[in-house]
Amino acid sequence: MSFEEQEYIRELFEEVYPTNTRNGDLSSYGDMYTKDAIVTAPDVPDRVGVEDIVQGLATSLEKEYIDPVLTAEEIEVTGDLGYVAGMYSTTVTPHDGDPSKELRYRVSWSMKKEAGTWKIDRETKIDRETWYNETDEET
Repeated sequence: MSFEEQEYIRELFEEVYPTNTRNGDLSSYGDMYTKDAIVTAPDVPDRVGVEDIVQGLATSLEKEYIDPVLTAEEIEVTGDLGYVAGMYSTTVTPHDGDPSKELRYRVSWSMKKEAGTWKIDRETKIDRETWYNETDEET
């Protein structure tokens, strides 16, 4: 396991994924996943395959702004397989003016290296906490 590979996965987890989500960059978001990837999250159907995963984000972004912060706690690499586990905290702000909500998940990604690039093969979120902001402060 090389430091460079661990650092690449950490950057994908903590920087690239949140940036693609915040910016609504659906093409770059989809490029992070293997073609047969599966995303599992609480209270929503599983998303299977890049097209379905991207459609899930697009549908969410039509209704709300998503501002995730991911923190990697553990990264392991063995050959062309790896995983990262950590925390996923996000502020979700509806476009209709409803109060924003804060979500926290324990998250893990199974990773595969395809054509020299690490990609998410399985993404699993476990709900930790949800709370609603009664008032949003204007910035």
